Amino acid sequence: MKDLENTPSSLPPWPRGVWAKIGHACVIAPRMPAVLFMRGYRKTVSKLYGNVCKYYPTCSKYALDAFEVRGLIVGTAMTVWRLLRCNPFSQGGVDYVHGSVLHQRSLEMKRANNGTMVPDAFTDDASRSV
Repeated sequence: MKDLENTPSSLPPWPRGVWAKIGHACVIAPRMPAVLFMRGYRKTVSKLYGNVCKYYPTCSKYALDAFEVRGLIVGTAMTVWRLLRCNPFSQGGVDYVHGSVLHQRSLEMKRANNGTMVPDAFTDDASRSV
């Protein structure tokens, strides 16, 4: 498990008001067994494997985010699709669950760097003036 993947939960925040909280709990309840299972898996089994995933975030973090953001049914489908893509013939890469904390952070970084994740040394303003 990568240290950079230890992010706050991507679950929707609790609303105000008693009836809103009851409705929110009914929406969140079906996904919680899968979320709790993935949290336990990440704390036990993922640590034994080490850093072997081709993708960022790892498949277990992707599954956790998928369950937290999209729910049980869509999260399960997203997780299965990700596991099918994680094979020796895949190139891997960065693959966030849209709406997750990691996805939001990457968008903030892109906005701060004018659309790029890392400033490019070859397009620095000082080199253009020559």
